[in-house]
Amino acid sequence: MSDITVIGGIAADIEGHPYDVLKPGESNPGKISISYGGVGRNITENLARMGASISFVSAAGNDFVGRMAVQELAALGVGVENVHLIEGENTAMYLSILNSIGDMEMALCNMDVLERISVEIINKALPLLKRSKIVGIDANLIEEVQTYIMDKLQEVPLFLDPVSAPKAERSKKYIGRFHTIKPNIGEAQVLSDIEIADEKDLSEAGKYFISKGVKRVFITLNARGVYYKDEAEEGIIRPGKTKIVSATGAGDAFSAAILDSFVKGRDIKETALYGMAASGVAMESKTAVNPNMSIKNIEEKKHWIYQLD
Repeated sequence: MSDITVIGGIAADIEGHPYDVLKPGESNPGKISISYGGVGRNITENLARMGASISFVSAAGNDFVGRMAVQELAALGVGVENVHLIEGENTAMYLSILNSIGDMEMALCNMDVLERISVEIINKALPLLKRSKIVGIDANLIEEVQTYIMDKLQEVPLFLDPVSAPKAERSKKYIGRFHTIKPNIGEAQVLSDIEIADEKDLSEAGKYFISKGVKRVFITLNARGVYYKDEAEEGIIRPGKTKIVSATGAGDAFSAAILDSFVKGRDIKETALYGMAASGVAMESKTAVNPNMSIKNIEEKKHWIYQLD
């Protein structure tokens, strides 16, 4: 059995970049890339690269993309027995067409299969989930499934990555049932109904979450670092200057670091520092998960943080 189990989405990101000015209604020569994504999947891959004992629960289409995504995670040592490949469904995909200067011109997304992560799938994974030291979920899960997990795993600490402000609404009524949460500012505003404009507002939001029953709160501040709070202390950790290849996936690396830190018994400030360093490693890669993610590289990245409040 794994120490950590993550329940969440798998997706494929397909991006087209034309060599010249994009011409509507024509076949435009260009470069096309594909990579795997999905918040739950990204958190899981990061944890595997950190050397964690990790399993994943999810649903994807029984298509080439879904099968390859599962094979890639299995090759990293992830327990994938509870990733269900569903006949007749497409694996979740996000297709974007950029223009000649790299801005998105148009996009299509098909995330329907994520709604198929059902109570039945959770039931099949219950023996694994109940033996996990912590279970992480992303808010791609519908409300019914989230509440079912809460009811069945009352003795297991739960971690929430809200994914986005609209999806955070699914968890809002139940926020106190999570041991640890990691929203960004927009998601924290949705979850708390507190407008966050400064550090005083951050502190008020932190107090709100603790009063509801959350044990650990991490609110990410984009380039300004992370606010953290538990019942005993709060503070802000800020990053230093660094060359950023891509910020995509930095939050997923932070979530993975929180889960890994819980199992290893780090306190909240140590966890926040570890999460910031993991985010720094993530931003050195153009892919959502840096293939060079590792404990060694996270430890070396800690010099990037320059301020502890």
